[in-house]
Amino acid sequence: MSQPLIAARKAPVRAREARPDTGSRPELQVVVPPAVRRLRLPLPVACVVLLSLGLFGLLMTNIAIAGDAYRVTDLRVTSERLADQQQAAQEALAARSAPQALASRAAELGMVPAPAPVHLTADGAVGTPTAAPTPTQEPSAQEPATQASQAPADGAGSPDETAGAASPEASAATAR
Repeated sequence: MSQPLIAARKAPVRAREARPDTGSRPELQVVVPPAVRRLRLPLPVACVVLLSLGLFGLLMTNIAIAGDAYRVTDLRVTSERLADQQQAAQEALAARSAPQALASRAAELGMVPAPAPVHLTADGAVGTPTAAPTPTQEPSAQEPATQASQAPADGAGSPDETAGAASPEASAATAR
């Protein structure tokens, strides 16, 4: 054993000394523990409410995003449909603008091709102007012109019928 422990064992036990009375000293009293605190219920309730509101907000955001996704899909389908319609219209216009289609439409209207073109320059005309041949008078080519002349004056006829009723000067101007 160590020296201090041995010395402490062999030391004489001191007698308790009586303390002198220091005067008016209050007596000891039993201390009552403080009242048990009430459980703070508003804090857990506030946390649950806040968490619930956050989850509800997240749910509403997800629903709005899903609705927007459906709307985007619908708009994309509509856009594709409109693009297809536009392409079909462009193809139809290209088909009607083709030289063969224009030549056949002009023949239906009674137009004939110019025999030799004449070009105008600052120095004068290049080429010799010649008259266009008269179209052959076929019964099928004559019928649209007679039907157009019999069309009512109020303009109720179709555009094709009114185009057939154009004057020969207008037809010649469009042929040039």
